[in-house]
Amino acid sequence: MLFPWPRHPAFITPLGELRGVGPKIEARLAAEGFRTTGDLLAVTPRFYQDRRRVSPVSELIPGREALAEVVVTRTRAGRVRGRRYLEALTADGAGGELSLRWFNCPPYLPSSLVPGRRLRVFGSVHPGQRPEMIHPDLEFPADGSMEADDRAAGLRAVYPPLGGLSSRQVKKLLDQALARLAEAPPLLPPHWLAKRNLTDPAAELAVLHAPPADFSGPPPRPDQSRAHRRLALFELIFWRLMTLQARPGGETRRPRSGLNQGRAAVEALWRRLPFTPSPEQLRVTAEITADLSAPRPMSRLLQGEVGGGKTAVAAAALFFSLGRGGQAALMAPTEVLAGQHYDFLRPLTAALGWETILVTGGRPDRDLQAARRALAEGRARLAVGSQALLSAATVFADLRLAVIDEQHRFGVRQRLALRRKNAQVDLLSLSATPIPRSLALALYGDLDSSRLQGRPPGRRPAQTLVFAPEDRPAAYRRFLELVRAGGQGFVVTPRLDSGGKSAADWPLRGLEEIHRDLERLAGGEITYGLIHGQMDSAARARTMDSFRRGHIRVLVATTVIEVGVDVPAARTILIEGAERFGLAALHQLRGRVGRGTEAGHCLLLPQSLTESAERRLEALTRLSDGLELAELDLTLRGPGEQLGLRQSGWPTLAYARLPRDLERLDQAHQLAADIWRRRSEGRWPEFLSRLEENGLNVDRPGLKLD
Repeated sequence: MLFPWPRHPAFITPLGELRGVGPKIEARLAAEGFRTTGDLLAVTPRFYQDRRRVSPVSELIPGREALAEVVVTRTRAGRVRGRRYLEALTADGAGGELSLRWFNCPPYLPSSLVPGRRLRVFGSVHPGQRPEMIHPDLEFPADGSMEADDRAAGLRAVYPPLGGLSSRQVKKLLDQALARLAEAPPLLPPHWLAKRNLTDPAAELAVLHAPPADFSGPPPRPDQSRAHRRLALFELIFWRLMTLQARPGGETRRPRSGLNQGRAAVEALWRRLPFTPSPEQLRVTAEITADLSAPRPMSRLLQGEVGGGKTAVAAAALFFSLGRGGQAALMAPTEVLAGQHYDFLRPLTAALGWETILVTGGRPDRDLQAARRALAEGRARLAVGSQALLSAATVFADLRLAVIDEQHRFGVRQRLALRRKNAQVDLLSLSATPIPRSLALALYGDLDSSRLQGRPPGRRPAQTLVFAPEDRPAAYRRFLELVRAGGQGFVVTPRLDSGGKSAADWPLRGLEEIHRDLERLAGGEITYGLIHGQMDSAARARTMDSFRRGHIRVLVATTVIEVGVDVPAARTILIEGAERFGLAALHQLRGRVGRGTEAGHCLLLPQSLTESAERRLEALTRLSDGLELAELDLTLRGPGEQLGLRQSGWPTLAYARLPRDLERLDQAHQLAADIWRRRSEGRWPEFLSRLEENGLNVDRPGLKLD
């Protein structure tokens, strides 16, 4: 299905029902994500061929494509360099002669190219004794013996090869999909569209794939055409409708009971923390508890700087909800981070008589099943875990609040999965990845927003230093000096293994090689550990525990430590291949150090420095505000690089591109709000049925073919 578009008859036909798609081709297309006609229609043409003007043969220019109308005068077969060919000599009636040549030509072609046969040919012109086209496209008269390969005049769309099919074969499938599109009803009511000077998105799709024959002016780039821009707007409208549908419903009848008990539980938490909450933490906690006290279920995003104190605010929300009765859950993107939250919260909840359990896929089956039974029976009040919390096997007796840490690793799908545990559950999402307002509107349109400003008192931003690629020895000497001076350190690399097939992979090194180099440089005076995502979860947990306890001084890691790892004694981080990370990721990694009372140090060691990479890394040395960095990263690299479009939290859209289409977000949200209001008032029943049938079908990723 086109994602996130509503279900529509023209989009849902399985490709196996199209002519020319047998089981093998269908399987190859499905392997690349193409299962329906909607998936095909989501493919933007690579370019348009201009077939609007028939050129005399005398005006054909070598190296350019052209359309000519000729008559076959004679044919001949031959062989050149061992290859058989068929040549048709043609003339245009004005003295111009054109040679057409095919190698390994189809068996039906010789009988179609009989002398006197009139045809149109399109192709690239090659120089020679007479102009020549090799493997041109042919158009025969309607009464010809061969079906026209392409009867359409005007601009013809050319597509990328898909699933082992050639561009021409893809075009034939798209023609069938377009024919079904023409027969289907519009997606939106015509009167609503006309009032807003819009054309139905189904009609815009048809224009994108088959521009009208009377199109004037030079051929546009398909991805810059008016139809593509309109489709981007509609895509943002439909995405906004999905996020609106992900919000909880209207006012519920949840009783406003237990508020005093909730406030008392928060006060008990503040007394047990080893620090006094800052005014900012108290302010944001008040915002969240007000939401939790309201009749309507909460859906809120809490943003804040790395190390800014979001975990304490989230704990206050959990305690407020638990104090009022029922159960709560905290979900983290990694088992390491889930275990860290579990260790932090379990003694605090135990002091109030609440049982906290850990739910992660890496736990032994017996322990995991016992934890789930405690949840289902209501004996366990707080569940801390990874995505194992989303499993159908994890059942809550009475889930009241779900907190999602590092929200940028999740998305609408996960929020809906938690809401299915209880339609009235309150949702609080945390994110340390600073997101510009415009991008946050697209990503988290179903969430209200709070921002925790600044850092806790006494915590200073890390000092950042960029080394030249050839200064690796100096970077490691400085790193070891800082570690010897006290505290612990990280060395991070984007590669698990060393080596590579191209020069671009060198001299970036993997974990084992870095580990050996550190041992050689420092001897036995410093203890080292390794951690990466492919480790057994139990081994990873043991390594992290040893590092947290100070038994390991230097941890060599991949980006598995990017989020949530909180070791106050860690003061120094060295990042290999720093130019390969976005500013948001580097800011996250930098936030792993300096979380105690001592200042942190971040050493950036790029593998190579382009002008763009140098700009980004230099920005880190002078900017410590994550939101400023996020705005810069969005401008320089776009959200795909900034946040990672393969994550489940971001829709992979077919037409909209950010930041290019950011200016369309406000318009898209206004139009979506109008549609949503009409839906709420009971109007548009035919549109509503399509929206609800497929509007939240987000289990499959969308398509983005640049």
